Amino acid sequence: MDDLQLLRQLGAETPPATPETLSPARNRLMAAATPAPTTIRRPTRRSWRGVLGGVAAAGVAAAVTSVLVLAPDQFGGDAPAARADATQVLRSAATAALQVPDATPRADQFIYRRTQDGPSIHESWLSVDGTRDGLVRESAAGKRTETPVPGCRDGRAALVKGGEVLPGRTEPCTPEPAYRPDMPTDATAMRAYLATHGSGEPGSVNAAGKDVMYFAESYLRPASRAALYEAAAAVPGLRTVENVTDGAGRSGIGIAWPSTRGEGDIVLVFDAETYAFLGTSGTSSVQALTVVDKAGQTG
Repeated sequence: MDDLQLLRQLGAETPPATPETLSPARNRLMAAATPAPTTIRRPTRRSWRGVLGGVAAAGVAAAVTSVLVLAPDQFGGDAPAARADATQVLRSAATAALQVPDATPRADQFIYRRTQDGPSIHESWLSVDGTRDGLVRESAAGKRTETPVPGCRDGRAALVKGGEVLPGRTEPCTPEPAYRPDMPTDATAMRAYLATHGSGEPGSVNAAGKDVMYFAESYLRPASRAALYEAAAAVPGLRTVENVTDGAGRSGIGIAWPSTRGEGDIVLVFDAETYAFLGTSGTSSVQALTVVDKAGQTG
């Protein structure tokens, strides 16, 4: 289907005055006109690398920053449906996101996330403003390990080695907030935000999929999460894949993002009835994502 036909199809599905009716060609043109993007900033401080470096391939790194590259025949889903179905699923997910109670995290709170990858459970308590000491907990094969995540205060953070804080030792740091208060709350602004802060080349659908996956697994207020899904719905080439499962084996409907380098598809999994985000196909299952008052608290 050419861009003109796609534009007519989208025009029949959505109000013509909205940004969602813009053609993929228009989106690519806007992306090309945008200044060189600043990479979406994921945790890079040495203490975080120490926390994640010792985790197995199916560990917290997969839940926080992994790139999923599974083709549809690798996860046993049915043949992909039309792109219009993917668009509708994402818009339904946006509507569902707006039904979730809103909560603005305070600077002194923590974002608690619990994910599952098969039998492994991964929990993290990360500082909302990046200055408080957080915690990562791994539970697998009957064993549980806990690793501190030092906050960054006055440009210094406690040094962690082997999962332990070294007394009296610090390292330079920059605060890494677990919550982004600047995330847009409408689809147009969200598309611009992703284009400007994208992790890949401008116009790369595969890179956009990775960025959407990263934010979907992060704490977002309802309006921002809805804007994320609405922005994703305008991306060309998306497909639905029926009967996929997330990292905990929960069944849902998948949204497959095409790979530009032949590596396979990124697949986000949504509940087929409620359209709540479940995780990524076969790798990550988001069990909890909320705001708490202290590290170790789960609700």
